[in-house]
Order: sequence, then C-alpha cells, then structure tokens
Amino acid sequence: MTAIASSLAPPQKILLATDLRSHGDRALDRAAQLAQQWQVPLHVVHVQSCPAEDELSPISQPSWRQGYSSPVLVERQIRRDLRQEIAGLTIHVADGNPADAILDTAVQQGCDLIVLGASEPSSPSALGRVTEQLLRKSPASLLVVKSRPHDAYANVVVGTDFTAESRFGLTTAAKWFPAARLALMHVLDIPYTSLWLDAEHSSDLARMEMATMRSFLDDTPLAADVKERVVPLIEHGHPEIVLRDHVMREEADLVVISAFRRGLAFHLLVGGTSRRIVPAVPSDVLLVRAQQ
Repeated sequence: MTAIASSLAPPQKILLATDLRSHGDRALDRAAQLAQQWQVPLHVVHVQSCPAEDELSPISQPSWRQGYSSPVLVERQIRRDLRQEIAGLTIHVADGNPADAILDTAVQQGCDLIVLGASEPSSPSALGRVTEQLLRKSPASLLVVKSRPHDAYANVVVGTDFTAESRFGLTTAAKWFPAARLALMHVLDIPYTSLWLDAEHSSDLARMEMATMRSFLDDTPLAADVKERVVPLIEHGHPEIVLRDHVMREEADLVVISAFRRGLAFHLLVGGTSRRIVPAVPSDVLLVRAQQ
C-alpha cells in the first residue's frame, strides 16, 4: 500500500496550455493555484502558429491579439495575467499544430498534468478539436477548466465502472485533493429499464449494485478515515446526463474520470463516454491517465 500511495503523489510539474484569450484566464488561475498548493513548477505554453480551425489559432483571435507573435510579448502578457508570483514559472512559445506542440512540450519538460481552458466548439455537446486530441493522445493527466477558481477543489465526484482504471482515479483524487469531499458514482445505463424491470427486481438490482460498490471500496487501497468520507452513489441513465445533474444539484467543482492509454478501437468503443462527459458537465473535469 505504501508503494501504491507513493506512486499517486500529486503531479511534479504542471503544463498550462493557453491561447491568451479571455476564456483561458480561468485555466491560468487554476494552474497557478494547483502549482502553489502542491509546491511544484508551472510551465506555460502558447502555440502561435496553427490552422485557422483549431482552438489555439492566432488566426481566429481578434486582430489586437495577432500582434503577440514575439515571445517577449507573450511572456509579458502571461505574467501580467497571473494574480500572484509563481516560483518556478517557465513560459514556452511554440509553433505548429496546437495539440502536437502541447504534447511535445509536456514530454520535453516532464510534465505529468496538462491544464487547459474549456474550448468553445460550435456545439455545446461537442469537444473542441485540440481538447479531443489531447484527451485521446496525452500520456499525462488532463484537466479541463471551466469555472473560475476561488479556492482549492472542495467537492469532487469520481466516476467509476469498477475497473482498475476507475480505482486508480479514486485513489488519485483522494491523494491529490485530501481535504475535498468525495462522491463515488457508478452510473448504469440500461436501455428501456422501466419496460422490463419491475419494482421488486429493481430493488434487488439496486442492492446488488451497492454491494458491488462496497466491495470495490473495500478493495481500494485507501486509509480507513478516507474510505469513511467517500459517499457511494448508484444511478441509472446516461453517464454524462447523470453527472451533469449531480454537479448542478450538489455544486460539485470537479469531476474525475480515468482511462488507460489504449488504441483507437478502445477510444471509439469506450472513450466516447469521456468525450461526452467533458463538454456536458458544467464543472472542471480531470481525466486521470492511469498507469498500464
């Protein structure tokens, strides 16, 4: 258990990806808050040359932003936008495809958490192109920031499907945010449940699901006092809708989901759930990249 716990230490380096537009300010503030909370270096990358349709494109920025091609001006703007002095701050200005440049910077600098602001896709139910590429390709965990941070994360929802990945997500959330309230939610998506499951069998299914949840918690390497703080929740419906409603009702400020790095087939069949959850919930979303 000690070895497992030590491997779940908070990130050693954070990378913030920013396009210098207004919606990125929230991600900047959250990255700075986490860097101070964990006492780790903060790297910031700005990608200044990319196709017009991508999120971080300077071509799609207002004309007054297009003048920020000089690394000196980019660094000046980022330091001015920061609300406090950050020790260990390093700013990078890169060229090329945004997702590739962000991933290259993360690998080169050894960053194990990438932070970026929520994109502004044409549809509110869809991910922006850069976010989707990072969600699929990033070897590091990914934090998509939507809300303006006022303090450390305090109300965290962890999604689980009782796999090794989701157990890693729960233990990581407990380690990274030790003071937060933790809700562990399993969402069972059964089509047309009401047509074939009567009240008696529905109650039996609920008891069986909760027993599985309790067994999952018992087998998770968490301290006893942490397990006592975890609130188990069993819900039926589409995961993105159930999580969205819970976040709004309980004012959760972070949803944690997790995944291994797998091939394209996995992402097409299973990873689609993550792609639906990220734009659907109004809170920040942390994708924990589980170890193989």
